[in-house]
Amino acid sequence: MSRGRTVVALACLLLPGCAAAQQTGAAPPPTAAAVDWLNTTYQVTCDGIVPGGFPATVVDGSARVPADDTRPPHYDHYDVRVTATASGDVDGDGAPDSVVALDCSPQPSNGIVQEVQVFSSTGRPLGTLPSPRTMAEAMQLPPVYDRAGLSVQDGEIVAAMTAYGPDDYHASGPSVPLTVRWRLDRQEFVRVSP
Repeated sequence: MSRGRTVVALACLLLPGCAAAQQTGAAPPPTAAAVDWLNTTYQVTCDGIVPGGFPATVVDGSARVPADDTRPPHYDHYDVRVTATASGDVDGDGAPDSVVALDCSPQPSNGIVQEVQVFSSTGRPLGTLPSPRTMAEAMQLPPVYDRAGLSVQDGEIVAAMTAYGPDDYHASGPSVPLTVRWRLDRQEFVRVSP
């Protein structure tokens, strides 16, 4: 009887070890973070309007974030909206990264600014694309991202945009089509010449 109990006890000790060994031989765990980009928290600067940034938790792609009235700029709140997402390998590790375009509207105002944030396949922030305000095409007003024109191709972020021409003004909107490509170079995104 004691020999039978010993065999059962050894079997109970060995089987979990065998199961663990079989599990490690199985398919590797997924490396990509399962992030729902329409329902997550972003650290948003509103394209530099709020240099220190603020957390914006979007639900179904949008958030209303109260402004900190103790520091400038003095707005009531910020409306943040996810306008586009794209995926593809940006950092060269073979796994799909995520590119998220955000609109930010400080209120009260009639303006909307844009920023594009990039995340690794694990969900870690890789950085933010340079502001449209810094682009050479930003004559009197910065170019505007086309929501349907964001993609990742051959490791580059490709963004369809529309720039303001000499006869365009804010109320009519931009009219000059433009495609901009960005590549991750170490820790920053640099514009790629066409």
